[in-house]
Amino acid sequence: MKWVISTVCVASLTLSCAPKSTPISTDCVTPPDQTTLFKGHWTAHPIPLAVIVTDFSSDELGAIDAAIQTWNAFFSQSKGFALYLSGTSDYSLVSSGSARSTAATICTQNEIGPSGFGGKIMIYKNLSGWAYGGSVIALTSLCPVVTANSTYRSFSSAMMEINYQNFFTGSNPVPDLQSIVTHELGHVLGLDHSCAGSGCTNAIDDYQNAVMYPTLGFNGRSGVIKRDLNVNDQERANCLY
Repeated sequence: MKWVISTVCVASLTLSCAPKSTPISTDCVTPPDQTTLFKGHWTAHPIPLAVIVTDFSSDELGAIDAAIQTWNAFFSQSKGFALYLSGTSDYSLVSSGSARSTAATICTQNEIGPSGFGGKIMIYKNLSGWAYGGSVIALTSLCPVVTANSTYRSFSSAMMEINYQNFFTGSNPVPDLQSIVTHELGHVLGLDHSCAGSGCTNAIDDYQNAVMYPTLGFNGRSGVIKRDLNVNDQERANCLY
């Protein structure tokens, strides 16, 4: 197995409905058909993040931070800690420089990102050369530590690429960025999708309404909003931490 694990959020151009917000669950529950849908976890937190500031507008940075706060608010209530460093005073806003990390190289580096950032997670736009398929909105790559936890492997770094070549610009569909980043941050913390393969064909509502469901629909050119963690998202995350 390669040390780079790629987790993909695929966009299906269909209509779907976002779930309503739910109360915070402090339980750890993993249904039998979801026991293999974990990637691992981070052994130390809060985890430092970096956003390439020249890539995103102020509105986009606000959407990214709102997604970070969604997970932090949940973990603060459920576990008593924030998983991610967040806010412009906490996460690094770095210029793109000339040397972006790639999914092929991040796991060979102790720290990732352009010069000026010594953290663990990089978030940036991929504006050209998107190699993961035109329907893939975003992709998160994770670097497991070789000496992993006996239950869940641990991570050393991660990278989130957002597809601005096939989405967001011109006449292309415009996904809801906050929903996309909330989903991808679920991958970053170690969750796989709420269902996989044939298990998604007739998935129950709890799985379909989860932030971690593998597809996100569109309403015309606008992306469906799915920003709130449902009980399934929460209870699986509780099992990792």
